[in-house]
Amino acid sequence: MHESILVEIDAEIARLQSARALLSPEAAPTIRKRGRLAKVKAAIPSPKKYSKRRTMSAEARERIRQAQIKRWAATKKAVKQNLNAVVTPLPKAKKKAAKSAA
Repeated sequence: MHESILVEIDAEIARLQSARALLSPEAAPTIRKRGRLAKVKAAIPSPKKYSKRRTMSAEARERIRQAQIKRWAATKKAVKQNLNAVVTPLPKAKKKAAKSAA
């Protein structure tokens, strides 16, 4: 009779220890919660540090500026030539006949 009581007490102790293990702070990260996971700083590598942007010399900036001015002049010239050209109207498109439901 005493042995059956001891077996029941041991079973209750085992059940309580497993419940305690689930509720302990060490077991907390293994419990999956809904939503996004919390960020762990140790697991995330730090971003690479990039060097400063390279600066362009004044001569290079001036060459780029002059090239852009040439491009703008070319587009203005093309627009001006198109405005001076005689514009012929496009022929009107013929209306398509509706398909009959047959």
